[in-house]
Amino acid sequence: MLNNQKGPIAEVDIPVDQLAIKVNLFMFDLKNEATELGFKAGETWALELVSDIEAKHLKKQHQPVVSLSLQSSALLSAFREVKNKLQQTLTPQDMLLTTNDLNRDEKKYLVAYPVRNTSR
Repeated sequence: MLNNQKGPIAEVDIPVDQLAIKVNLFMFDLKNEATELGFKAGETWALELVSDIEAKHLKKQHQPVVSLSLQSSALLSAFREVKNKLQQTLTPQDMLLTTNDLNRDEKKYLVAYPVRNTSR
């Protein structure tokens, strides 16, 4: 994507190419963790935008947790881009999120943790 093109990661506080690199590294980490965990059909990543406290809580509950910290507008763009790359549909709540929401709720991280298929 060129810098002057509009897209899901174009209007953010960091340069578009830097955000793309961070998103690609995050996706690389997810792929590596999925390989190490032996993901099977039906297993995927849960994605959440979280605060410091929520991130600590998730890290205690889930293994592994992959996280990315960015400024709020970049974080929101990264969240939407990662969901797209994972072929996960944005919920109506996801689509309504704004940087003001993230700032108000002190959301600083995009975190991913595995959702294992429990049916056998």
